[in-house]
Amino acid sequence: MFFSILFATQQAYATTMVPLSLHQLVDAADEVVKGQVTEVWTEPDQKTGMVWTYAQIEVTKILKGDPGSIVILEQPGGKWGSKEASVEGVARFSVGEEGYFFVEHLDSGHNVSVGMSQGKFNIIMDPYQRKEIAVRFPVHIQNSFDHRFIPLPPPKQRTTTANFELSITNRVHQGWDGRAIPGTSSSRLEKISPKIEKNILNKEIK
Repeated sequence: MFFSILFATQQAYATTMVPLSLHQLVDAADEVVKGQVTEVWTEPDQKTGMVWTYAQIEVTKILKGDPGSIVILEQPGGKWGSKEASVEGVARFSVGEEGYFFVEHLDSGHNVSVGMSQGKFNIIMDPYQRKEIAVRFPVHIQNSFDHRFIPLPPPKQRTTTANFELSITNRVHQGWDGRAIPGTSSSRLEKISPKIEKNILNKEIK
């Protein structure tokens, strides 16, 4: 919903991505979870034939919504047999990575990350603070992705996971503020981001 794919060739697609704040990501997400990627695979869409990449996420904490213990996050693009599609700006995955995932349910039935790569934050260790931090690390379409080699961001851009989760849960509690978010409707935002009670936030998955 937050991206458009413009036909360029049979294998490459350009994209238009609207910058979103953390609050907008939270508001526009049907679910926000913390978890670990346990499997990644590709397959074509049964209706369109477009190749999609799928990432299975084992959920360890639910920050918004009620997705259950497993989330399948999908992004357009990937390789399937002789078919291959490359889409700029999508989230990339590798098995074993841990992070925060902002999930949007499309009318097509696909579950994508909100704002493409904007809706995924990896968890890495800051060796100086000796604390885990949340990092967004978009990867160019021509480069491979391996979560083990995410660079440490500048000090002013480092946010501990504790503070990151607090920002998310505070926003979930506050609910949508009524301001328009590109690519989605007010009626949808009112439905998925109402003000809620704090006691149902931060559900741990046992």
